[in-house]
Amino acid sequence: MARILVVDDEPAICWGIEQLALSLGHEVEVAASAEQGLQIAAITHFDLLLLDVRLPGIDGISALPKFRECLISAPVVVMTAFGDLETAVRAVQNGAFEYLLKPFDLAEVRATINRAFELPSLSTPQAIVKAGGAMLGQTQGMQEVFKRIALAASSEVSVLITGEQGVGKEEAARAIHQHSTRSTGPFVAVNVKALSPTMAEAELFGHKIGGSSDSFPARNGLLLEASGGTLFLDEVADISLPIQAKLIRALDQAEVIPLGTNRPIRTDIRVISSSSQDLSHRVHSGEFRQDLCYHLSEFEIAIPPLRERADDILLLAQHFASLLAGEEANFTKETRDELLQRKWFGNLDELRDALAQALSNSGSGRILPEHLPAPIAKQTDDGSSTVATKSLEQLARLRAADLLGDPSSEGLVYERFLEEVEPALLQSAMDHFSNEYAPAARALGLHRTTLKRKLEQYGLAK
Repeated sequence: MARILVVDDEPAICWGIEQLALSLGHEVEVAASAEQGLQIAAITHFDLLLLDVRLPGIDGISALPKFRECLISAPVVVMTAFGDLETAVRAVQNGAFEYLLKPFDLAEVRATINRAFELPSLSTPQAIVKAGGAMLGQTQGMQEVFKRIALAASSEVSVLITGEQGVGKEEAARAIHQHSTRSTGPFVAVNVKALSPTMAEAELFGHKIGGSSDSFPARNGLLLEASGGTLFLDEVADISLPIQAKLIRALDQAEVIPLGTNRPIRTDIRVISSSSQDLSHRVHSGEFRQDLCYHLSEFEIAIPPLRERADDILLLAQHFASLLAGEEANFTKETRDELLQRKWFGNLDELRDALAQALSNSGSGRILPEHLPAPIAKQTDDGSSTVATKSLEQLARLRAADLLGDPSSEGLVYERFLEEVEPALLQSAMDHFSNEYAPAARALGLHRTTLKRKLEQYGLAK
């Protein structure tokens, strides 16, 4: 049997956790504020603390160091529905064992309590390091990412960050480095795809003059440059097999052997890598070493695509617009709807670029839907593109609204709209089929004479 202290100002949550803990054979006390909880903790021994972040009076994170003075080695579970990256980092680095995201179910709480009592005594919590980074999000998926970043920052394990291109994998890696004990050391980012196949080995491991490859300039190499800090390998799945073999040796032995010498040089690096591909599939296909995969993925963080965190889109759009323009942007309702409806296959990169172009097109802080560029195409498995049509639909709706609102167009809207869009379609078909009437007509579903008549009508006949 253990004693558990629950500090939360929501009676329903306190009651639910209390009933669960009692069913597990534990004793429970509850407090509705940090101040009340500290008074109880000062006179009673507890084996576990469940602490809410948002409380009346002192918030949970600010009170956490005081709780640690009272509870010494008791595990602390922080609970929140309003977390961000800094909150998660402060919680973990002030000694929190777990970071529970509301709303949670009792099965999650039960598993967390059981894990807490399996822990050895906690060591002294690490000092708080400087906060920072530009990762934003209020959705459950991003709250989980913040929690994982905070946990990764408090350890030295190798981290693999997965997710589609443009979701912010490098930003996550930088956040881990910035909030870790290596924050004063270098952060060296390597875009594996950008490495020349003939230069990759020299770039990563360095080169000493006097060897057999004197065409390479003498240099330390990126692994040595990252010593004392963090090495970030972006799109690590694209590393060639020969380089993989040398990399796994360097990581296992904590030493680098530059080209042109047999003398190893000791290194001290923490490796964070990223991949938009499934490394396990690459392993099964023989394109990636299993031992290197294990080494790089001791701890994994999966960042969801932007289309799966729609509630973050407007928050991020305003953030990017403010960074680009230096002030808050004015999104019309139609623009907000357009931003929310898009699939954002390019994720944060596409959103950032779209806002930059929209601000340029608007000439002011007021962003209309037509100021946004067309959505990027989705890349299919075979490398082809599915053309997005949302922008075309938006333009068509805007033009139709103009015509419908023009009194002089009454009874002629359909005809005038068709006169504006039909010539482009017909001309595109003729261009595609090298001005051959028969194949163009078949593709359009028109009779050959009808196509010829329409081209003459619009002055497009050759």
